[in-house]
Parts: sequence; structure tokens; C-alpha cells
Amino acid sequence: MTRALPTLLLLALCGAPSLAALQLHAPAQVERGTAFVVHLDTGEGIDSLQTEVVTEDGTRIATAGGFVVEVAEALPVWVSLVGVPSTVAPGEYVIRVTVAWDDGTFIRLQQPIRIGPRMFPSMRIALNQALTDLRSVPDPRQVAEARTIIELVARHDPLARFDTGVFMVPVENARVSAGFGDRRVFAYADGGEAQSIHLGIDLAAPIGTPVVSSGSGRVAFAGDRIITGKSVVIEHLPGLFGLYYHLDSIAVQVGQVVQGGDLIGTVGMTGLATGPHLHWEFRVGGTPVDPEPFVNAPVVDKEAIFRRMVEQ
Repeated sequence: MTRALPTLLLLALCGAPSLAALQLHAPAQVERGTAFVVHLDTGEGIDSLQTEVVTEDGTRIATAGGFVVEVAEALPVWVSLVGVPSTVAPGEYVIRVTVAWDDGTFIRLQQPIRIGPRMFPSMRIALNQALTDLRSVPDPRQVAEARTIIELVARHDPLARFDTGVFMVPVENARVSAGFGDRRVFAYADGGEAQSIHLGIDLAAPIGTPVVSSGSGRVAFAGDRIITGKSVVIEHLPGLFGLYYHLDSIAVQVGQVVQGGDLIGTVGMTGLATGPHLHWEFRVGGTPVDPEPFVNAPVVDKEAIFRRMVEQ
């Protein structure tokens, strides 16, 4: 069904720019557990941009707001950064973008996208009694802490444009002790078990090893939590948050603007941790995504967008 979909679906156009100026660009295929960029070839006159990824029957699996980036001097374009859940089934989906203007008119553009298969390793982790209790004993404070972070990383501030470039690994010479998307079985001290999905990358290093911000951003959270221990959350882009967990010490405070490479704390093993490491995680629109692609290429490749516009 999705292959037959038109690229543009016009819902309302009164007073809007021409369709030729509103071409939608997005990848034809992505892997689950990764993020991708959708962009238009103009930023003129647009008030907002909302992007969704939906199934054939319209069930939404991902959503993202839009924001403006300048791909060259005085050349703004609207983009959305979309996170694909690692749990979604491979197959054919639809990108649906709604573009709105100040006067209330809007159009909807859409195109098919394929989410390809990706396998994730499985691992078994034995917990002592204290760590078993952390996971299995009901605690209202844990619930409240989880809700706070979920609400925080679902926030979309279109003005929070701090870093569109290549990110860095936050701990030098660290060993990757667990990967993104690992399917985990926790073996409890009392013989019980529980399943979980690892939402980031674990970087093992001695306690006290410096931890730096992966990129520029604003500190959105800095404090102690039951499960993740001493934790820092940094807003890098609208809808893009970096999470740094199990720290031994915190060197930043909420509201502080940091640059990539700035010290934010030190490696520890606070909270639910079986050894000293940094849990490093990215959320896009509230969805956990693999951090590795962000250190291999720009989050928003402005040069590639500009080249495409010049060619057209």
C-alpha cells in the first residue's frame, strides 16, 4: 500500500507557498533504534512543522516537532529529528509531515519509508540482594523519578538549537561493556527473573574518570536518582537529549550551557550498577536511540542539505 502513496497530499493551500518550494526530503530506509532527519527546502513563512511515522492503518510509532536551521547564511530550512523505537517491527511505514502557517492554513506531505531489521544481543546479569530490591520492591519515589525524566525528554523547545554537528564519546579510552538495545535478563538473588532492554551504551572506566558533554547543550537535569544514581541530562537540540547516568560526582547545574568536551562529572557506580561505568543514552522525541551514529556523522548534515538545494 505504501509504495503507491503520493509524495504530496494537499489538505489546504490557501495563502501558502507553492508546492515546488515545499519538497519533502527523508531517507527511503532506516534501521530500528536509530534517528533520522526530515527536512524541507525552505523555511519561509512557516510557523510550525510536525512529523509522524505511522503504520498502514495510521497507528503512530514516532512523532517529532520541527525547528529551523541555517544551512548557509540567511538560508533557513525546517527540519525534524525523528527517533525510531528499537522495538518496532521491520516493514513498510509512512512519514507524514504537517506544515502550518500563521494564518491557520496547512498542507500535509507524506512519503513511504522502510524500517529495516536489526538484531540485538542478549545478555544475562546477576544481581545481589540490594540490587534485586532496587528493581523489585515497589517504591513511589522511583515511579515519580521515572515520570519526571520521561516528561522532561519528551519536551520540544524549537529554540533549543545548541549542536547540529558530530558528537563525541563522553569518556576517553573507555571499554564498551554493554551496547544499545541489548535484550537483558536480570537474575534476582531470590531466584526470580525480569526482562529489560538496554537503552544506551555502557562505557566502563575507573571511578573518577572525567565525563564530558558529548556536544553543546543546556543542562536540563542534574541530581541523584534511585536507579540511575547521580545523573545529568543535557538538551542538545529541540527534542534531542543526552543522558549521563551512574556518575560518582556532578560538575554542572540545571540551566548551565555547556560546550562539547566540557566536564560534567566523573565515572561512578551509583544507583543500579554492578561496576563502575557511564551509562550514555540519547532520546529523540522521548524515544531511546543508538548514540553511535551521532559520533560518526552530523546530527543534521547542513552541508548535504545545502548541496541538494544547489543541485535542484
